Amino acid sequence: MDIEQVIDKSRRLEDLLRQHYHAKGTDLTQLVHSCDNRFPDDMVNKLNQIATMRQQLMADDIPLSASSDYQRFIDLCSECEQKLMPRSSRLVWGVAVVLLGGITLAALGFYFYHWQHIKL
Repeated sequence: MDIEQVIDKSRRLEDLLRQHYHAKGTDLTQLVHSCDNRFPDDMVNKLNQIATMRQQLMADDIPLSASSDYQRFIDLCSECEQKLMPRSSRLVWGVAVVLLGGITLAALGFYFYHWQHIKL
């Protein structure tokens, strides 16, 4: 279960880098290196730490849940995933909903005010 979580978390980061930042490479280290100019230095350092910790966690023979690095790995992955996730879609959808609502309210106001003058 723990190994699956390590693999799943790092794969999610790899997919985010490939899809949203057009990173090239086969593993997390190469992906980070291919697009490191797009991120602040602390983000690049965290992603490199994640890649190193994944290699160490996968290579060690001790149970992952007993490792103190495991929880740090999970926390770093969650933090990086949250920062790498594009937020523009929320903004675009928010603007679209506000515009749609505004136009609908304007149309309702127009018809309410002029309803008595409309002849069919």
